[in-house]
Amino acid sequence: MAHDVNQGEPSEHGVPALGEQRLGDPRALQGLLQRHAAEIAALKGEILEARKAATLGELLGTTTHEFNNALTTILNYAKLGLRHKDAATRDKALERILSAGTRAARITSSVLGMSRSRSHRFEPTDLAALVEDVLVLLEREMCKYRIQVEREIQPVPRVSANPGQLQQVLLNLLVNARQAMPQGGRLIIRLTSDAALGTVDLTVRDTGCGMTPEVMRRMFDAGFSTKDGPDETGKGGSGLGLSACRDIVDGHRGRIRVESAVGRGTAITIRLPLILPAAVA
Repeated sequence: MAHDVNQGEPSEHGVPALGEQRLGDPRALQGLLQRHAAEIAALKGEILEARKAATLGELLGTTTHEFNNALTTILNYAKLGLRHKDAATRDKALERILSAGTRAARITSSVLGMSRSRSHRFEPTDLAALVEDVLVLLEREMCKYRIQVEREIQPVPRVSANPGQLQQVLLNLLVNARQAMPQGGRLIIRLTSDAALGTVDLTVRDTGCGMTPEVMRRMFDAGFSTKDGPDETGKGGSGLGLSACRDIVDGHRGRIRVESAVGRGTAITIRLPLILPAAVA
């Protein structure tokens, strides 16, 4: 005997079947879909937070090393200044101490900026300053691997963004670019704007190994990676990932464009919308 789907009678297991419960009640079905959408959004958020924690964990070794370098410089020049009474030596020591202290403060600011992304708050963001904040974390690493960093930074308007999230995206792109150039190379960071389109473009271009068409087709798949795990610096293989990067950019109403060829390097461009005049006011 057929069941009436509008009455939600028990199925053969004694539990109302999903279709029997919902098909006759559009409002209930809509509510179910909304709950599922909310659950999916919450799970995506949890995955993003876990990937962010992995990215920050990868930074721990680099940050500790950079702080040790800064502290060593400060201590050594403090001792030098105390040993020598002449004004020239003391001035030199104070200048070096100030420089090292400023660098340590920039490292702290950058890491704290990334950790603030838990708030999910958007604010007017200076992308040029954001680029410099991320580069300070990787400066010595780029030197170690003989990566020549070139900045092509044009003055651009601010964008509405979550600075911590964009820092994570940029950090991921820069580490990927560095790993694509194991024998050294050029890393070009370009920042431009287009008033007609109302957009700002942030491009990371490397002269590394490039990607095959197959890799490019899968590069934004969740969980896909060409790496076996973290490299000797502790980075790669467990970090934010390009899939999460795309989710962050999508959340900023932006787009990612990828150009790559085997043996000729890769360029990844993040295009973000400018703040509308009404929003600024």
